[in-house]
Amino acid sequence: MRLFLIAAMLFVAACSPDAERIQPDDPSGPQVTAVRGLMAAFNKHDAGKMRTYWHDDVIWIEINGRQSSIVTDSADQLYNELVVYFESYPEVSSSLESISINGDYLTAIERPVWVEDGQTKSQASIVVYEFDDGKVKRFWYYPPQ
Repeated sequence: MRLFLIAAMLFVAACSPDAERIQPDDPSGPQVTAVRGLMAAFNKHDAGKMRTYWHDDVIWIEINGRQSSIVTDSADQLYNELVVYFESYPEVSSSLESISINGDYLTAIERPVWVEDGQTKSQASIVVYEFDDGKVKRFWYYPPQ
């Protein structure tokens, strides 16, 4: 009888609405499609294409310990900064790992790779994207590791 009750509880838990929120190893959906498109455009150094994934008033926020600071607060500013960035790092590319979705938010680990002083370098940062109407409204970068 006890085994039956445990099995019944597991069955009910598996059928609960919260069970649908478990993310697959390779999630899909409009947010994932958007950030993959954003990364593809980044890797082509196409700031114009990247811009199609942002709101006009997109905000980029960096988190550092107990402080956060706004890096950019418009699509124009972000576009201009990326053009300069791509000129400074002509071999930079990036990838996303460990993608997870929670409603309007997508989190991932972003891993850029670039060449500096003849050496290949890489780092990883947690990034959180907030979506509104299918476009990135805000994104937060945590300190690189």
